Amino acid sequence: MADTKQREYSRAEVAKHDGKGALWVIRGNQVFDLTTFHTDHPGGSDILMQFGGQDITEAMRDSDVHVHAIQAYRVLKDFYIGEVMAEDRVTYELPASGKDEMDCVEEEEFLDIHKPLFMQMWNSKFTKEFYLREVHRPRHLPRPAVFFANPLLETLTRTPWWFIPIYWLPIVCTLLYLGVQYESAEVMFVGFVFGVLSWSLLEYSMHRFVFHYDDNIPEGTLAQVAHFLLHGVHHFLPMDQLRLVMPPALSTFLALQILALLSIVFSAGMIHAVSAGLLIGYVLYDECHYWLHHGTSQNKRLSALKTYHLRHHYKDFKAGFGITSDFWDKVFGTEFVASAD
Repeated sequence: MADTKQREYSRAEVAKHDGKGALWVIRGNQVFDLTTFHTDHPGGSDILMQFGGQDITEAMRDSDVHVHAIQAYRVLKDFYIGEVMAEDRVTYELPASGKDEMDCVEEEEFLDIHKPLFMQMWNSKFTKEFYLREVHRPRHLPRPAVFFANPLLETLTRTPWWFIPIYWLPIVCTLLYLGVQYESAEVMFVGFVFGVLSWSLLEYSMHRFVFHYDDNIPEGTLAQVAHFLLHGVHHFLPMDQLRLVMPPALSTFLALQILALLSIVFSAGMIHAVSAGLLIGYVLYDECHYWLHHGTSQNKRLSALKTYHLRHHYKDFKAGFGITSDFWDKVFGTEFVASAD
């Protein structure tokens, strides 16, 4: 890590910090230490490693690499450690807007990510317009954010990816075991497959109409707190590794509401099978969602799916509601439009 007392660096010195143990870059004659960030880089660590120790000013604007939105510069700003020495400074051309991207980053007026978030939200007086704008502007921490000052409550907000199958798969097995007491194995199989296949539509619907109820939430702090707890925090800190899968307390509550609706339509046995299928779909979705944020793959389809979802976070949160598939976005016309790039 950088010596915090030193505020000026030569380009040669920056160039020495080009590995995972110490990854520095130059952007606009400023030096940034991305050592704790490269593993959380939305495009993957390998892409960022290619530019270790280098000047990334033009690369961040290069459409062949990836044109970065202002949110990326907001995140980058947090890793500032100093300036390039006077004799090594260069003059850069301004973008088409005539204003350097860093100058477009506004001062933080929302939440302090270094302090417990819940009470900040609870005591806030944000307008709905301001809240919705700011909560959908991604921030980054090299560690999980703190939600509650109380350790017990804080534990309930943190869920590692591996806990999801451990929690839900025994419940799936129990549902199937109980279901065969009412229906034949053949009927149970049909119901199970129906549940698995139905998940993608439920996933899309919940993400679009429940998690992104955004414009319809009423004015007031209480509504904003509820929105923040349900999904807002995920857009606020999209790379927080312990808040990428849904906490069991919340997912169990939502599952019970869905179960209540299913009980109106299906009889005993079939409701067990369909519920088990939906839960398997949910488990696969949650694990996939975690991978989309932190995984890498050479597979073109998986890479495209990752890019699609991260575009929802970093460019246009009002489109791209499918996570495991973009099928329903195509059906309902919620794909990204070209102007979002």
